[in-house]
Amino acid sequence: MRLISKSLLTATLLLATFGAAPAVQADPLAYGPDTCRNGYVWRDAAPGDHVCVRPASRTRAAAENATAASRIDPLGAYGPYTCINGFVWREAFRGDVVCVTPARRDAVNVENAMGAARRVLG
Repeated sequence: MRLISKSLLTATLLLATFGAAPAVQADPLAYGPDTCRNGYVWRDAAPGDHVCVRPASRTRAAAENATAASRIDPLGAYGPYTCINGFVWREAFRGDVVCVTPARRDAVNVENAMGAARRVLG
């Protein structure tokens, strides 16, 4: 009994001296200022491409990157990155010359416009 009383007294003195430990909060921006809202991920069409998109779009960008060489005509009118007929540059970011369908480029353009609205506000 005496040991319990002594332990309680010690705990009380420690709390009075140092106060309670602050509550630990989860960092709302765990991935920095580009943290995406729930349900969105970075597109990652290239390193640093932090436009927030649905996971399916990220998967599609990776597939487009993997097949990029098959969609170019290196001797075409626009240089070594000329797209074959029916394809256009994706333009997810400045210098993005991966060839995709015109509909996909339009979708990427919308993703770029919506990117900031899909981020967690800090």
